[in-house]
Order: sequence, then structure tokens, then C-alpha cells
Amino acid sequence: MTAPGQTTPSQGDVLISNPSPLTGERELSLVVSADIYNAAGGPTVLIAEIETGTCYRATAYATETGYGVVLADRVVWMPVDMLGEQFGRLTDAQRDRVVDQIVAVLRGQ
Repeated sequence: MTAPGQTTPSQGDVLISNPSPLTGERELSLVVSADIYNAAGGPTVLIAEIETGTCYRATAYATETGYGVVLADRVVWMPVDMLGEQFGRLTDAQRDRVVDQIVAVLRGQ
């Protein structure tokens, strides 16, 4: 459930995690679950990892963005109360490309 005062995440939102209690590092992720699901108030949201280092480049399963490389083969259901805060937003074309890549991964294409 979305906490009072917390906005509902939308597909295409780039989120920044709260600092890790162990390292203090923050990570970026992309909301990829559909807005109809996100608005339903469920306890989780589907996110894709964004690699901000230099070891990944665009491939059939990764999209380069201004925030880093979104990895379509690294998706996970994340509890809404652990999402962190909005950091930015992908363009519609980038968002659609990532969703298409995730579907391709799931279908084994």
C-alpha cells in the first residue's frame, strides 16, 4: 500500500533508493509494472535495475539512458515502502523499449 503522503509510482519513473544501512550507497531503478497495477494500491511494484557504472552497454536486453543502463533481465517485485523517491523519468520511447525487452526475456526470444 502507498503510505500517506507518498505518490503512486508510474511506469517509466526512475527511483533512487534510500541509502544502504551497510554502505550508504544509493541505487537507481525503473518502475516497469503497468500503471493500472500500480494505481490499484498493491504492496509491490515491478522494477528493473539501472546500472550506473561502466560495465554494461546497450544490447538486445539493455537500454542506455541518461540515468544509466536499464537491464531488462534484472527485474524484481519491490515492496512499495522500500522504493525510495522519484529521481527522474524515462522518455516514452525508452520506457516502451525496456518493456519490450523485458517481454522478450520472459518469452526467451
